[in-house]
Amino acid sequence: MFSTRREFRPRLVRLFLWSTLYGSWLLGLFPFIFDTKKYQMRRSRWLILYGLIGNCCLMIILLFCAQDFSKRKLEGFERNPVLEMINILVGMLSVFAAVIMHFMNYWKSKEVEEIFNEILVMEHKDFKTLNTKKCPKFECLVIQKYATMMGQIISFLAVNFGMNGSHTNAFLVILSCLLLTSLNVNTMHYIFGILFIYRYVWLINGQLKDLVNQLRVDPTTDYSRIRQYLALYNRLLELRKKLVTAYQYQMVIVLASAVAGNIVVIYFLIVYGITLQKCSIFLMIFPQSLLINVWDFWLSISACELTEQAGRKTSTILKLFNDVEHTDLQLERNVNEFALLCSHRKFDFKLCGIFSINFSKGFQMIIASFLYLIYLVQFDYMNL
Repeated sequence: MFSTRREFRPRLVRLFLWSTLYGSWLLGLFPFIFDTKKYQMRRSRWLILYGLIGNCCLMIILLFCAQDFSKRKLEGFERNPVLEMINILVGMLSVFAAVIMHFMNYWKSKEVEEIFNEILVMEHKDFKTLNTKKCPKFECLVIQKYATMMGQIISFLAVNFGMNGSHTNAFLVILSCLLLTSLNVNTMHYIFGILFIYRYVWLINGQLKDLVNQLRVDPTTDYSRIRQYLALYNRLLELRKKLVTAYQYQMVIVLASAVAGNIVVIYFLIVYGITLQKCSIFLMIFPQSLLINVWDFWLSISACELTEQAGRKTSTILKLFNDVEHTDLQLERNVNEFALLCSHRKFDFKLCGIFSINFSKGFQMIIASFLYLIYLVQFDYMNL
């Protein structure tokens, strides 16, 4: 049973990665075509035009449909005007976030092209002999990211079709689902890029550990590979820098939207579950939506934290070379140069040069979201 699961999970990951690629092309989010001769991606003006026209038309139609549909009020909006104002504000911010994310997606397309071409070179050239080794956490996070995307779509449909008296417009819901999917797929580009960097650092750490064990058994073991690992490690640091530069504004929007979304979901739960005393489907839908939003938010934090931890583990593995008995000065120089690189440059994902994304910052953002929720409840306490 366990061997079947180990064989099935990599296939599922490949399926998800390929579906992300084809979904990005279909949604106009990936304006690149694959050059089979050079085995590289290159930008296509036709795909850029297709993406701009398609996504602009989607948002314009969505705005017109939402304007007509906004005349119908839910029962919760009639009972609590602040809830209606929050809902309108969230809708406006969602459209604004979509515009910014799509604009940055095409504005930074040159940098994105360099990033994915570098990943292709590493995947099919530098790490080709190591691709048979499975990275469990890489596979687990890819599957979880897809699960959260499907969960968000299901929760969105449940909220729209499950609320009594919502008079849901099916066409508007379909357009909103397309917009939600495009934003999730756009975020996946960044998350999967981080996970690939983590996987490559994990492979380098494994090779360094094997080299240390071989030197302990046989001090005459060829250690020339350490220069290759040093060069790859340096390229991964540069790749991390390019990835953060290309997607930092999108990720700021995603993280801010996740925090705001959690506040809104809990507030909806309070209004419908306590004020209106609707303990039927609402107490099933909103907790589920909250759980999925928190899960998706934490996956973004975990991907950055894993990569940062992998970089720190490299420094720990390099210290093991000091315990190996050897008299080769060249090996000592290579190890010292590698250790110096690890100490001066780290795999931290600092957005806009202000704050790094890791577990500590993630806990602070969750605590901040609950504090803002308390402020909101105190502000509108008389209507609850």
